[in-house]
Amino acid sequence: MDTECYMSDARAVGREHTPPLCFFPDGHRTNLLAVPACDNHNSRNSKDVEYVRNVISTQHGTNDVASQTFEVTKRSFDYRPKLMERTFREIHPVLVDGSETGTFPVDLGRHQNVMTAIAYALYLHDYGEKHRGGWRIFTPSFRYAGTVRYGRPDPWQDLRRQLESSQFRAMPVSEPEVSKYGLIELEQGQLIYRFEFYGSVVVNAWTIFQAYISW
Repeated sequence: MDTECYMSDARAVGREHTPPLCFFPDGHRTNLLAVPACDNHNSRNSKDVEYVRNVISTQHGTNDVASQTFEVTKRSFDYRPKLMERTFREIHPVLVDGSETGTFPVDLGRHQNVMTAIAYALYLHDYGEKHRGGWRIFTPSFRYAGTVRYGRPDPWQDLRRQLESSQFRAMPVSEPEVSKYGLIELEQGQLIYRFEFYGSVVVNAWTIFQAYISW
């Protein structure tokens, strides 16, 4: 394969699905997006990908496809009990829309690693070239711990409202019940992506050109 990886200047040796293949349960794997990837970027995030898939598929308000995905998630927990302990550590019961559920801290570093890779891959797919800057990740669907547990004001509320009211151009996808996305193109080549997983979990990613990125 005579082409470069979507995240580095290394030679691609395969293709990486975006979002990762494990996000898609059986029966929802038609015409998935994939980009060229080197060996390093095709495998190094596998544990982070599994963790993020498990977190997202268990979020409150997700659809039936998330439930199918969670069946695989449960098998990974049965196989590795410590994974479940690490994922749902410090679980705290709360009421959401009148029903009891639970909150738990999310490892944002791992989450951001996976979402950043998705953003790089989609940029290459959408524009035919690699984004050479960085990405800032914000997940409106993850609630602020201080608000959920202690009733403190949410410092991100204005940003949540602004992003929610923005008009993103929907992009074509083959499995919208698993993942869909839209984008807004800003001035000077900047853009914001909006990812939506399992009909509920929203993640935003926007370009950063100022930072120096080591490839």
